[in-house]
Amino acid sequence: MIFRFYFQVIVGAICLIGILLFGEKGISLLAIFALLPLIMRLRKTPKLDERELQLFYKIGNITLGITILLLVAIDLLSDTVIYGMKVGDFWMELSVSAILFFQGLVGLIIFKLQ
Repeated sequence: MIFRFYFQVIVGAICLIGILLFGEKGISLLAIFALLPLIMRLRKTPKLDERELQLFYKIGNITLGITILLLVAIDLLSDTVIYGMKVGDFWMELSVSAILFFQGLVGLIIFKLQ
């Protein structure tokens, strides 16, 4: 399960950087995330026990709160220009990759603390 969250953090960071550098074309890097089911199947991860399922639900709840904060922050920064790109023009792409990144980050933190 930890591997899944590391994978989310890495893909989310790659997507965020790609969007900031390449604009709309950077969201195509999200296709890397489609490899997750294949990688998880090849790793033959064991079934989750009850404790891990509870932590997984806890991570989802925390990520929902962070998602709301991210959407508000992206809305407030919509007129900001970064690397010649207006944030408001790419709000959807930035939201998706930021949510992916932060869910992986929260998952790593929760699993390391427990």
